[in-house]
Amino acid sequence: MSHKLIDIVSVKPTDLFSRFEPTGRVGRFFSFPLVRILVVVAFFVPLALINAIVIFQVIEKVPEPLATQIDVVRMSLTFVLILVTYRLYCSLFERRPALEISFRGSAIETGLGALLGAAAVTFTVVVLYLAGAYTLQAFNSPWILPKSLILFGVGALFQDLVLLCVVFRLLEEVVGSWIAIAVSLLAFSMAHLGNPEATAGSVAALFLSGILLVAPFILTRRLWLSWGLHASWNFMQSGVFGMPNSGYQFPGWIEPVIDGPSWLTGGPIGIENSFLAVGLDVLLGVGMLILAIKRGQLLAPRWRRR
Repeated sequence: MSHKLIDIVSVKPTDLFSRFEPTGRVGRFFSFPLVRILVVVAFFVPLALINAIVIFQVIEKVPEPLATQIDVVRMSLTFVLILVTYRLYCSLFERRPALEISFRGSAIETGLGALLGAAAVTFTVVVLYLAGAYTLQAFNSPWILPKSLILFGVGALFQDLVLLCVVFRLLEEVVGSWIAIAVSLLAFSMAHLGNPEATAGSVAALFLSGILLVAPFILTRRLWLSWGLHASWNFMQSGVFGMPNSGYQFPGWIEPVIDGPSWLTGGPIGIENSFLAVGLDVLLGVGMLILAIKRGQLLAPRWRRR
């Protein structure tokens, strides 16, 4: 990763601190970083309710292909509203611009993340293919790909924004980068505990792989590199190569036959449970984290900062 690419927009950890100056006990209470996590959740409640109403009261009650068309519009609008809602929170509550989701340089960072994610998944699938664990069986309509791209793009955006811009960022402000990394990885992995076929091993694998989402955010202090990686990984894994995603099966362009040991294929969880993919994620994530350390992008706990 070249020095120029990660310097398109220079954002320091302290640039993402709240600029709200509270007065009185109530103001100080709501300005505390851990309380602000709950405040962000409150900002997103209306959006979640609107989505639930559209899904259960409209999409599930109309026939195809109209249901799919409405769902694509819903997901596209949700993408925009997620960013608008978070910007609104930063403006009204933290009194600062949302630099972590600013659009300047976002295309290059997102594209770089997407290339890394696509390359990692393709490399893993090629290894499985050569090992005889992944076989092409059939191809579905390529029209699956646009909806799949939107689905995984919106899903990754919401997950990454909550994990990185809310949980990690606000924890880091108090306890520093290292503890915030550990808690964020634990939150990311435990959030998948209720997924189909989830096991202690798959949760542990996601804990380790999560460093590939957290490290790019620490390096750039922006969402886009992490989001590009996450969205591209899920899209390539399920939308293109037709493999399970965290235990869920989505329609993919390719219909494969996957037959091999779970340590290699990931079993019914998907390749994020594969030793090969987890090792690759950790290697890339640690490399970015080392680069972030060299660039001075990690924070000490509040009680050790001047």
